[in-house]
Amino acid sequence: MLVVESGEGLPNSESYIDLDYLIAYANKRGLSVVDMTEANIVKAQDYFETSYKFKGTKLKDTQALEFPRLINGEVVYTARIKSAICELALKSVNVLLEDTGRATIREKVGELEVEYDKDSPQGVEYRYVYNLIMPYLENSSSYSSSITRTY
Repeated sequence: MLVVESGEGLPNSESYIDLDYLIAYANKRGLSVVDMTEANIVKAQDYFETSYKFKGTKLKDTQALEFPRLINGEVVYTARIKSAICELALKSVNVLLEDTGRATIREKVGELEVEYDKDSPQGVEYRYVYNLIMPYLENSSSYSSSITRTY
């Protein structure tokens, strides 16, 4: 059983959500979680904790996870953070953070040829997750309205 962050800055928390929270989140959106386990949540949490740099500071120096945080003098630990973990957990059936190598510039097999944009990211971007947590990211001061996800 996962130790879920309560919003107090626990030193032993492992996630912002538990399996029941993930199931309820997915069910509200008509998504299947038949094969989901706590391992999916752990993968999502690992990705979240290592892939983003957040504004402010941790609420407590001893807390295990990045949130709750003090941002501009306010304690931040919102449902958006939990939603981001749910979204990542749902995507965790695939590898969330793949190792990267040289970017493919051109690949030709017979008559088929592929060339990738040199400025495009090498890995997958989880745009909805990014939009959820954008207000809390360093070097980000506003919400993005260019890409939204609807259910």
